[in-house]
Amino acid sequence: MLKGLKACFIAAFFTALPVCAVTPSPAMIAQFQKLPPAEQQRLAKQYGVTLPAGMGGASKNQQAESEVLVPQQQKVAFDEMALAQVEPKESDPSKQRFGLNMFNSQVSTFAPVDNGPVPDNYRLGPDDIILLQLFGKQSAEHELLISRTGEVNLPEIGPLTVSGLSLKQASALIISRVKEAMIGVDATVSMGKLRTINVMVAGEAKTPGMYAVSAMTTVTQTLYVAGGVSDIGSLRDIQVKRAGQTVGHFDLYNLLLRGDSSADVQLQHGDVVFIAPMSASVEVAGAVKRPALYEVKSGETIDQLLAMAGGASAGAYPQSVVLERFNSYNLRDLLNLDLTNKVNRQMALRDGDVLRLPETSPRIENVVTIAGAAVRPGHYSWQQGMKVNDLIKSFWADLHMTADLDYALVVREINKAGDVKVLQFSLANSINDANSSDNLLLKPRDLVLVFNHANEFTHRDAINAYLREKLIERNSLNEDMRWAGTEDLSTVGFNNLLLDANQQKQSANAAGKSGSIAGQSIVDRAQADSSGAQLTEGGRTQLREAVSQNALPEIMSDVMKRLYHDKELLALSASFNRTELLYPLLAKLKAQSRSGQTVNVVRVGGEVRVPGEYPLAENAKVKQLVSAAGGVTDAAYLGRAELTRAVSVDAHSNGVQVENIAVDLQGALAGSNDIALQSRDRLNVFPIPDWNIDNTIEIRGEVKFPGRYTIQRGEMLSDIIARAGGLSRNAFTQGVVYTRESVKERERLQLKKLIEQLRADIASKSLSEQGMTTSPQDALLMIGQIENQPPVGRLVLDMPAILAGEPEADIQVENGDLFYIPRMDSTVSIVGEVQHASSHRYKAGLTVDDYLALAGGLRKRADSERVYVIKANGSVVIPQQNGWFAVKSETLEPGDTIIVPVDTEYKDSLSIWTAVTQIFFQSAVAIAAINSF
Repeated sequence: MLKGLKACFIAAFFTALPVCAVTPSPAMIAQFQKLPPAEQQRLAKQYGVTLPAGMGGASKNQQAESEVLVPQQQKVAFDEMALAQVEPKESDPSKQRFGLNMFNSQVSTFAPVDNGPVPDNYRLGPDDIILLQLFGKQSAEHELLISRTGEVNLPEIGPLTVSGLSLKQASALIISRVKEAMIGVDATVSMGKLRTINVMVAGEAKTPGMYAVSAMTTVTQTLYVAGGVSDIGSLRDIQVKRAGQTVGHFDLYNLLLRGDSSADVQLQHGDVVFIAPMSASVEVAGAVKRPALYEVKSGETIDQLLAMAGGASAGAYPQSVVLERFNSYNLRDLLNLDLTNKVNRQMALRDGDVLRLPETSPRIENVVTIAGAAVRPGHYSWQQGMKVNDLIKSFWADLHMTADLDYALVVREINKAGDVKVLQFSLANSINDANSSDNLLLKPRDLVLVFNHANEFTHRDAINAYLREKLIERNSLNEDMRWAGTEDLSTVGFNNLLLDANQQKQSANAAGKSGSIAGQSIVDRAQADSSGAQLTEGGRTQLREAVSQNALPEIMSDVMKRLYHDKELLALSASFNRTELLYPLLAKLKAQSRSGQTVNVVRVGGEVRVPGEYPLAENAKVKQLVSAAGGVTDAAYLGRAELTRAVSVDAHSNGVQVENIAVDLQGALAGSNDIALQSRDRLNVFPIPDWNIDNTIEIRGEVKFPGRYTIQRGEMLSDIIARAGGLSRNAFTQGVVYTRESVKERERLQLKKLIEQLRADIASKSLSEQGMTTSPQDALLMIGQIENQPPVGRLVLDMPAILAGEPEADIQVENGDLFYIPRMDSTVSIVGEVQHASSHRYKAGLTVDDYLALAGGLRKRADSERVYVIKANGSVVIPQQNGWFAVKSETLEPGDTIIVPVDTEYKDSLSIWTAVTQIFFQSAVAIAAINSF
C-alpha cells in the first residue's frame, strides 16, 4: 500500500515540474527514489511540492546510512536533470563547437551502470560483493563481501585474499579452493554489487567536484556525470591523474569521429579527471558536410580539419578556398588557396582561422536547354555534332499540338561576358530534313526556344497554381484560399511588367491601383475549386491586398529572371505565350547593348498575329520577322508593307534621320525581293483597303429572314432590308428601332455632361439664398438613377420614306448596328403624372385630351403645359406655347406615347428636371420596344 502511494506521489511530483519540462524517464524516477530523505525534501521544497508523511521523516541514522549507500553523482545528476529543462536557444550550427552537443541534449539517456555485465579483467577491491554458488553433493548460494583487508570469507574454508586480482583470476582461485576443500562440490563465481569509488572532476567541466561513482565508471561516463565540458573546456585534452602521475590522455574527437574508445580508461578510487582549457579553435564554413567550430591541436593541417568536418560537400569548389587568419598586427588577412594542391592542404592551422569553402556555379557546362512548347522541356546533355533534330525528333512525341513549326530560336553565348546572339530556324524543316539548313548544329550552353502558335499557351493552370503558392508564401495567406483554375494570375503579373518605367515614376500609385483593380477582378471572379472549397471573405481580402501591394508583379519578375535556368520553371515554360517566353531574351538583348553598340531588337505591327518586339536573329530578313510574329492575318495586304529604319543621327537637328522603305510583302514571303533587317527596324503590315468581312448588322423582328448580315462599306439600309427578303405583312414601319454604337457612345458622353451640370446646379442651389425645395439627398439619388440609365443609341428613321426609295431618307449601315422592326401596334400609351398610367387602343379622331381623360386625368403635380408625345419612331412632338390646339388628332398615330412630366416648379427650381424625365421616358420606350419581340 505504501509502495503504491509513493509511486503515485512521485508521478505527481514530476507532473508538477514547469511546463517546459520533459516527461521523466524511469531512470529519473529511480534516481529520485534512491535519494536520501533530506535530498528528497530539498527538491520537493524547490518545486513547491509537499512530501507525504513517511517519505521524508527517516531517522538521522537512516539518513546517514542512505547517504553512505547512495552515490553522490545521483544527486548531481538529478540537479542537472532539473537544469536541463530549460530550452536551448537556437543558433547557427556552423557557429557551434563540434562535440559539445554530446552533453547538451535535452533528455540524457545516460544512467550509472549498476547491473551491467562485468568484464573478466575487472580488478576486485574492498566493498565489492562476489556471488558464490555451490552445487553437487550440497547446494548453497553465498554473497561474499571483500573486506577492507582484501579478503573474502569462504564458508567452511576460511579467508581468502582476492583484492587486486581480476575477476577471472579470483574466480579460478575460489573454484579451485572449493574443489580442494569440499569433495563432490563444484562452484561458480559471479559479481554482485560493485563498490563505489570517489573520483575528482577538475578543470573546465560544467560541474567540477568530487563524485561517488561505480567502480566500472570510465572517463566518458564521468564526463556525463559532471555535465560535460564547459564552453572553454578542451574536448581533446582530457587527462587522468592517479597518485600525482598522468596515467591517461583522452581525445574525445577519436571517439566522436572514428569511434575509437581505446583511451576511455576505467577509473580507480582517487583518480582525477582533469579537463584542460581549449588551446585553439578554427571555423569551417561553406560547402562542407559538417560546418562548425573545431578544436585543433598544434601542427594539425587543413587536410585534417576537412576530415573532421566530414569532407567537402558535392557542390564545393576547392580551387578557390578562402582562409581568414590573424596576422602579427592582430588584423585579419585573407588567403586564397587551391586545395587541389597537396601542398596547400598540408598548411598548419592557427587559432582563430576561418576556412570557407565556396560552392560551384549552379550552371552546367556541357548542356543544351529547351524551353517552351516541348513535351519535356529542361536541360539535356550536349554531345559533339549534336543538332536540333537530335533534341527534337518528332512532332507527335516531343512537341505540344500548339507548337509553332515555322518559328523557333537558338540563343547562343558569344563571349565570356555572357552576351548572346539569336539564330532563327523552322522546326518543321529541321525535323523533316536532317540536311536542311534549319537543322542547326548545337553548341554547349545553347538555349532552344519553342513557341506556341500565335499567342497560345498550354496548361495555363499550372503556372497560375505556382504563382498562387508563391503569393501564399510571400503574404502568409490562408491555405484555404482557393480560386478557379481559369483565373489567369500570370497575365495580371506580366502586364504589370510591361508598364512603362516613366509612368511608374510619374505616379507611384499607378501600379498599385492597377494591381488593386486586377486583384478586385480576380477576387470578384473567384469560384470554388475542384475540392469545392469556397474563397472566404478573409481570403478575398488577403488576395486583393497581395495583388494591390505589387506582390504578384514582383513574383512574376522573379519568375522571368529564372525562366531559362530554373528546372521547376522550365517544366512550366509551355504555360507561357509567345510574348511572355520572349521577355527574358529581349531584356538580355537590351541589357547587353553598351555604348556604341546596337540593340538587336526589331518591331512589327499591323496585320500580324502577334505584333510587338522580337529579337533580331542573325541574317534575318522580313520573312523571318513575319514568321516570328506568327504570320500575317487574313486582312493583311500583301502588295505593300512599310519598313521604317533609323539611318543616322542628325547632329544639326539633334534627331534621328528615318528612312521609310516600301516592301513587297508577297515577294518577301515567297523568298524574292526580301530585305535584310537591321537593329531597331519597324515593319508595318497594312490591312486590305475596305477590309470589312467581319462587319455585320443584326436585323430582328418582322422581316422574312431575320439574322446577322455581313455588310460592305457604303452599303445602305434599304439594301440590307432587300437582302433580308423585305418586311412582313405585320411589320410596324412607324415603330422601327435602329441603334448604333457610335450614337450610344455620344449619348454616354452627353449623359456624363448632364450629370456634371446637375451636380453644379445642385451645388449652386444649395448655396443660394433661397436654397432648394428638394433635399440634397433626393437630388443625389436622382443623379445616381441617371448614372445607372444605360444609353440606347437610337437613330430616328423615316421608314416609309426609305421604303418608298427616297435617297435622302436612307442611311449607310455600320458595324454593330441593330435594326428592329416590331409587329403592328394599335395602341397609344399614357405615362407620367396621370391618375392611371395605361395603354389604350388607337382610335382615329381622339385627341391628346381624350387619351388623358381615359387615363383618369392629370395628377396634382402634373405639368399640363409641358405634355409631349414620343412618336413610335422615336421622335418627339413638343406642344406649342398657345396650348394643345397645335397637336391635332391626326398627329397621333398607333404606337405613340403621351408623356406627362412632373411640374418642376412644384418639385423645385431645377429646370434640368424636364430634360431628365425626357431621357428616362425615351430610353424606357426604346428598350421596351426591343424587349417586346
